[in-house]
Formats: sequence, C-alpha cells, structure tokens
Amino acid sequence: LLAFGREVALTLADADDYQSMIDNCSKIILRYLDAAFVRIWSLQPHAEELVLDASVGMYTHKDGAHGRVRLGQLKIGRIAATRQPHFTNNVVGDPHVSDQQWAREEGMVAFAGYPLVVDKRTVGVMSAFARHAFSDDTLATMGSVANELALGMERKRVEALVAEQTRSLLDADRRKNEFLAMLAHALRTPLAP
Repeated sequence: LLAFGREVALTLADADDYQSMIDNCSKIILRYLDAAFVRIWSLQPHAEELVLDASVGMYTHKDGAHGRVRLGQLKIGRIAATRQPHFTNNVVGDPHVSDQQWAREEGMVAFAGYPLVVDKRTVGVMSAFARHAFSDDTLATMGSVANELALGMERKRVEALVAEQTRSLLDADRRKNEFLAMLAHALRTPLAP
C-alpha cells in the first residue's frame, strides 16, 4: 500500500499533461487494487456535470450512461454532490448500486468511490469496482490517493489556465507592437497631399 501511494505521487509529479496523468493514475490504481475497473471523472467548471476522463480495466469506453453524470445523479453524482465517499464489500444488495443484475452477472463484490476535493470544492470523483473485498487499509490508502489525485488535477487545471492566459497576453503584446510599428511608420511618412 505504501508503494501504491508512492507510485501515484510520482506519476502526479512527473506527468506532462492532464490526460496522461489521469490515465497513468487509473492504471496504477487498477493494478494495485486488482480491481475489475477504475474510473475517474472531473467536474466541469461552471457546470453541474461530471465528465469521465479515464476508464481502465474491463470497461475502457468513456461514452455511454456514465460518460457524463449530472451532480447528484447516480452513485457518482451523489458522491460528488455530498463530498462523501461510498464504499461497500456487498455490491449485490447495496441500494446505491443501481444495476444489481449486472453486479451479480459480473461477480462484483466491492465498490469504492471517493470525491476529489480541493479547498472544499469538488473537482471530480474516483471509483473502483472489484471482484474481491477491499480491506480497511486499502480503503484508507485509496482515500489518501484520492486527496493526492485531487491536488494533481487542480494543479494541471491551474497550469492550463496560466498557459492560456500567457498565450493571450503574448498575442495582445504582439498586436500592440504591430500597431505601434504601423503608427510609427505613418508618422514618419506623412501622407501625400
């Protein structure tokens, strides 16, 4: 479990971009938990909707019913809205797992879903289903990983915002310089009568 947390932390620190960071963290979580599948959603700024950013394991598609989840809807939306984790080692019979037939057919035993929160603001949700029970130590480690992941997601969001603002300022500076060069040329070369 210590290696699990360390590997996630290293991935968060070394990732070049948001998507590779999320994809790599999902794969690490899948491997260390021996999960059936792992998914990570991000809460879109100025929207009440979670978007599935990563899905690894037995389900890799990002579209479908869980591709976009409104805040408060489904299990994932409720985790995001309440900022409370939900875990169970009795998926079959858990009223929060809506598709009980699917859970029985796939042999799902455990579910763990964690809100990704930074400064009391939800930035996403991380979840995993497994065909074996999660220990208390595993759940505690997943909680720590969720905190690290939330901070990593927020850092990448801020980096993207700063890069966009930098591009915008450089473009404005370029246009200003072009205008001043044109104005200087016009002033040096009076208009012909």
